[in-house]
Amino acid sequence: MTTESFQPDSLKSVGSLLARGRQQRGWSVDDVSERTRIPRRYLLAIESGQTDHLPEPVYVRAFIRKYSDLVELDGTELLRELQPAAAAAEAVTAGTPIERASASLGKPTLRPFHAWLLYGALVILALGGFSYLQRSQEPEVVSAVKPTKPAPTKPAQGKTQKPPAKPTTQGAGAFGPPAPASKGLQMQLAMTQASWVRVIADGRKAFEGELPVGAKRDWQAEKQFTVRAGNAGGVLITLNDRSLGQLGKSGEVVERVFRPEP
Repeated sequence: MTTESFQPDSLKSVGSLLARGRQQRGWSVDDVSERTRIPRRYLLAIESGQTDHLPEPVYVRAFIRKYSDLVELDGTELLRELQPAAAAAEAVTAGTPIERASASLGKPTLRPFHAWLLYGALVILALGGFSYLQRSQEPEVVSAVKPTKPAPTKPAQGKTQKPPAKPTTQGAGAFGPPAPASKGLQMQLAMTQASWVRVIADGRKAFEGELPVGAKRDWQAEKQFTVRAGNAGGVLITLNDRSLGQLGKSGEVVERVFRPEP
């Protein structure tokens, strides 16, 4: 299959940017294929600029847009990088402007109806696949530690325990709100393995980058944390002085949300 509208160099340049975005998140090609439903062989061909291993340009553009959305790159800008190569190829085969104008006078321009139907169907499929991807990648929500009720105390021998002042009005909130809600959230990440990590505190990016083995970082938030790691098994989470263990398994890409107990 050929892709005359793409030159290998321009496609390889776009593919390199997509591959870099994938590697920064600690993902393999198989991870991207699973999330985008794009066959692995096409992802490899895009990243390496192998135009002879790709389907028609309309499919390739849809693949690049879905891939760029996944790694948070501007898909429109990446597709624009491919346009100069397509325009140059058309300019060589179409002739001079005068020749094109003369040819257009003698031949009516035809736009096959089935081509528009195919394009519309591809757009609908791409939107449906992206919607499915969004639902499947919703981060897991984890609440902070629930307050533990104090164990009932047994009165000492020979002593009479004084009854509470208002025994009939004491409700579920008699022990006060849980400690995490009153002071917000305090989180610490301790690295047992190197990993790319992104921390969002109350909707704002607090950190994004590589953390080496042995590193420890602390953050505070009022409402919630969102933590994403490319190697979840190397990240130990401590929330409000309580260890929650590893974020996930080694080599696994995990995103979780931490909130105080309501």
